[in-house]
Amino acid sequence: MEKYRNVFVIAQKEFADNIWSPRFVILMLVFTTIVFSLSYGSGIGSESTISRSYLDIAQIVSLFLPFMGIALGFDAICKEREASSLNVLLTHPIYRDNIIAGKTLGAMITLVLVVFVSIFIVLGTMLVASGTELSLPMLNRLVVFAILTYLYLSIFLALGILGSIVTKNATKSLVYNIAIWVVLCIVFGMICTTTASIIAGHKPTDLDDSGYFLELNADIQKLSPAHHYAMTVSGVPSLSWLGVSSERSSVRGIFDTEHTLEQWWNEFWINVLILTITPVFLIIMAFITFLRQDISKDMG
Repeated sequence: MEKYRNVFVIAQKEFADNIWSPRFVILMLVFTTIVFSLSYGSGIGSESTISRSYLDIAQIVSLFLPFMGIALGFDAICKEREASSLNVLLTHPIYRDNIIAGKTLGAMITLVLVVFVSIFIVLGTMLVASGTELSLPMLNRLVVFAILTYLYLSIFLALGILGSIVTKNATKSLVYNIAIWVVLCIVFGMICTTTASIIAGHKPTDLDDSGYFLELNADIQKLSPAHHYAMTVSGVPSLSWLGVSSERSSVRGIFDTEHTLEQWWNEFWINVLILTITPVFLIIMAFITFLRQDISKDMG
C-alpha cells in the first residue's frame, strides 16, 4: 500500500505542476481560442451540424493537439535530472518505478483535463451558437470521439516521456519530440507521397496507371498514428498535408450517423486497437528504459 501511495503522491504533484505551469496555461489558452472560433463559426453556419463541426475540429486535433501531449511529457524526467532532484526523491522510501509511474499517471490525468475541456468547449459553443439540441445517440458518439482523441494524444505524451528519459536535457527532448510531431502529423502525407512515388517510379500528378502508387502510399500511411486517428474519426486516410490514398471506407468516421456504432466498430476495430496498443507499448518502453538507466551520475 505504501508503494501505491507514493505513486499517487508523485502523480498529484505532477498534475499540480502541470496545470499551474505557465507553459500549459498558454498552450491551453491558444488552443481553446482556436477551437472556440472554429466551433462558433460552425455553429452559426446555415448548414451546421454537430457531426460536421466535430469533423472540422478533428483535423485541428489531429494536426496540432499532439503538441499538447508532447508538452506534458517532454521534461518529465530530464527536468528532475537538470535540477539534481532525483537524488532527493531516491533518498526517500521511493523506488524508480514509483517515480516513473507517478509522473506518467500525473501527465495522463492532466491529458484527461485537456481532452475534456477541448471536447466540451466545442460542444457548448456549437449548441449555444446553433440552438440545436444534443441527442443521446450523438452524445454516445461524442464520448467515443473523446476516448479516441485521448488515446491518440497519449501516444505523443508517451513519446514525450520516453524522450525525457533518453535525452540529457529538456531542450534536446523538446526539439526531438517536435521533429517527431512535424513528421508524423504535419508533413507525413507529403513524405508518404514522395516515398511511394520513388518506389513505384510514378509521378503523383500522373493519373494513368496509378493503382500501385496509391496502394503503396496507403500502406506507408499506416505507420503514422495520425492515419489511424483520421480513419476512426473521419473515415479518411490522412488529414496531413498532401495526404492521398486509395483506401476508402464505407463508414465516414464516428460521426457518420447513417451507420451504427457496431458497423463503425466492425470497420475500424484494427485502427482502434493500434491506437490503444501504441501508447501502452511506448509507456512500457519508457518504464524499462528508466529502470535500466544509470542515474548514479545524476545523484552527485
